[in-house]
Amino acid sequence: TIPSWWDDKLFDAANGVTLSLTLQITSADMRDESVVKNLLSLADSNIYTWGTHQPSVLLIYLDASVEDGDMLVRTRELVEETFGTTDDSETTPETAHLKGSLVTIVESAEPSVSRKALMNMAAHAAPTRWIVTGLELERGLVLSKEAALHATREALVHANMPGHVFVIPQFASTRDDTRAKNGEKEADAFLTERNLFSSVGADLLPMIREKQTMTSNLEEFDCMECSGNKQDTSEDKDDDEPDVGGGETFGDDGGEETSADGEEGDDGQQRRRLTESSSFEKSAEKQLEDLWWNLSVVQVYGTAGGFNSKVKTSLSTVSKAEDHIEVALISLLDRSDEHEQYLRHFDKSPILMIDRNGPRKGMMSLDLAAEVEEFSGKRCYNLLRLAQLAVLGYNINVLPGVFAASYPKTRMAVCQKKKKKTQPCDCELESEATIKQILIDEVKRHGKIAVLMNEFESKVV
Repeated sequence: TIPSWWDDKLFDAANGVTLSLTLQITSADMRDESVVKNLLSLADSNIYTWGTHQPSVLLIYLDASVEDGDMLVRTRELVEETFGTTDDSETTPETAHLKGSLVTIVESAEPSVSRKALMNMAAHAAPTRWIVTGLELERGLVLSKEAALHATREALVHANMPGHVFVIPQFASTRDDTRAKNGEKEADAFLTERNLFSSVGADLLPMIREKQTMTSNLEEFDCMECSGNKQDTSEDKDDDEPDVGGGETFGDDGGEETSADGEEGDDGQQRRRLTESSSFEKSAEKQLEDLWWNLSVVQVYGTAGGFNSKVKTSLSTVSKAEDHIEVALISLLDRSDEHEQYLRHFDKSPILMIDRNGPRKGMMSLDLAAEVEEFSGKRCYNLLRLAQLAVLGYNINVLPGVFAASYPKTRMAVCQKKKKKTQPCDCELESEATIKQILIDEVKRHGKIAVLMNEFESKVV
């Protein structure tokens, strides 16, 4: 059913792609108004980057347990100031990019809420067949400039091929983009007036690997540290240090601080431990990034060899890579200790472009493969949904040329200035027995669905 806020004259529900965003504003955030403004600006920046040709949904959670009621009222006012329209509801140049966007607030007296529950709520409000979900605004992530264009193209290409999921990789950049300062003055003025964060596009794709200025290890740059983290938690570090969000700038040719040794050298200790525990040569995440990189270089540079003639993108190579990825994802559900640990402690929320229509008739993705809301926590089976989609027979692929990245400016913008925030990162459940039972039930449920659908198809044939 089409949500009531939807205007079918603006967009194509059958082939459109909705950007589904969630944002959690805690009581600690509310004590620093600048952090709240910057979080809202990050959400606004992603909607602006997404453009006006496709819809977007933003679900904002406010912690109503805050003792100072005035802070809650002020936060609501900031949301209205950022995303509200004029009294006569006329679109102004400053709010034109919000046309076709739904922004809503959810309040609760609970100090924390399951992010996965918010993601499910936002996804169900999306009016289109395709949904992009999973972007962590709280980490300062901004989509690349061509995201909506490439997403729309893939949706049209697969209009008659249901059951696809496209993974969008995410990186932490050690450099800011300074090119906006030398760009078009009108565009720059708008970004400044609206307090929007700029993003980069596929033209800076070589930065990711060739110049080693981006890493997939987001946790290394988080200002929100996990309770009991063994990493250095000194509060006296300079803003320029990369673990807080400092770094260099795009647009200059200065030497990079990042080492150009192996790719694994950029990964954190936790990530290396989880990757090495896998019985496969490469983790599912690494395989997805390799495939995305190869296809993106071909797409951007228009030749099979890309800009350095090192990528491999023949049909057989890509097909084999897709098969290996699906096997790696499905194997994570075999309940072995090493795979269970990798699945449980995966520290990122995968950004997925999901087809509402499953690979078989009658399969609805949001019903059969929703986020498991009980698994709340920063590191609590974030990769489970993607593994379940693979079990159900979805075609797992990547979205070439599209990525999300955080930059020193965006990361510093959402960090509290006085003190680093800490939070428990493991699953927020009362016991290990409960965690294991929920995981067993979820694995069994999707296994049974896959078996039943195969039996049904065999009988029909």
